[in-house]
Amino acid sequence: MFTPIRRVIVAGTVAAGLFALAACSGGTAAAPATTGPIAVPGATAAANEYMNKLYDAAIAAGKTDIVMYGPSSSTSKPMFAEFAKRFPGIKVVPQDLPDSQTMTKLDAEAQSGQRVADLFAGGGPTTAQMAAKPDVCTKADIQTAPAGWDVPYGQEGRLLPFAYRYFTFIYNTDKVSKKDIPTTWDDLLDPKWKGKLVMGDPTIAGGLRYLMVGLQVPEAKDTFGVPYLEKLVKQDLVIGTSEQAVPADVAAGRGDIGIGVYSGYYATQKAKGAHLGIVFPLEDGGNFLTTSSVCYVKDAPHADAALLYLNWLFTEEGQKVLADVDGSYGLVPGSPGPLGAPAFDSLKRLPFSNPDPAFNAPYFAEIDKLFKK
Repeated sequence: MFTPIRRVIVAGTVAAGLFALAACSGGTAAAPATTGPIAVPGATAAANEYMNKLYDAAIAAGKTDIVMYGPSSSTSKPMFAEFAKRFPGIKVVPQDLPDSQTMTKLDAEAQSGQRVADLFAGGGPTTAQMAAKPDVCTKADIQTAPAGWDVPYGQEGRLLPFAYRYFTFIYNTDKVSKKDIPTTWDDLLDPKWKGKLVMGDPTIAGGLRYLMVGLQVPEAKDTFGVPYLEKLVKQDLVIGTSEQAVPADVAAGRGDIGIGVYSGYYATQKAKGAHLGIVFPLEDGGNFLTTSSVCYVKDAPHADAALLYLNWLFTEEGQKVLADVDGSYGLVPGSPGPLGAPAFDSLKRLPFSNPDPAFNAPYFAEIDKLFKK
């Protein structure tokens, strides 16, 4: 019999509050004083001309606040700040909502014609589901990508993948010494970590559930597989209040190490001064990444500004900011990796998640059997 899994009960509200969204016709920023066209480093003359055209149109119309829906859009605030430095007067306004609520809102806005969102950014499967609807999403015209590389649109052009983000280990820097930092999945099985490992609940929908699938698939089962998960469960895991709350749980001392943590959730707590460290890449190749994609909303109220932001992401500067500030991999080949990690093409990792329910069913069943209370 496996050791019972403990559950964290934290006083107070841990779920993010829902934002009251007001449909407004434009931004509030005053048009900045400029001395000439803005030049984005590394962009071609044609790309810069296109971005300046979008910028000038947004400023002239006063449509400067880009409303972005998503389950964790606010984790990218530092990246939004870099974009705003390059294009003064334009800003991204993130509105965090669970996927299910976001999808309901987008459908309602499409049916009423009262659009609020300009962009919906999130994990590949969810954004793909919305991008399948031509009344919700439309194609973003990206003219800043390097010559010879095709932007990997999906859903007949309505889905725009833009980054790879990772799930990994984090640790409390006050409790874990440098020599003890786990750098492989096997390191987590050390008896000293029993009762000190915090994770989200893999039996409910979320990135961690797909990570656990990644440890079981044929490409990884000889290294990890169900035998590994059985050993992990015996470590008396602390199941956090939510995946998003795991970094706060670790920072508060409810465990020494967080496992399967989305890098954006870590970054949010780190920015608040939490005594946390992160491990990436893992030395055993057990790195799990997800594709982040965006839906460019049809008839978006701030269409020019939103399209400007998306084009900036695919510039050399945008790709560097994704790595250095957002802790993500850009999609353009040869773009730098986050935290000094190798380029994406040379990173040893687990397979990407497969959205097919039939494919996942047997793996989910194993997860539920092992991790349900």
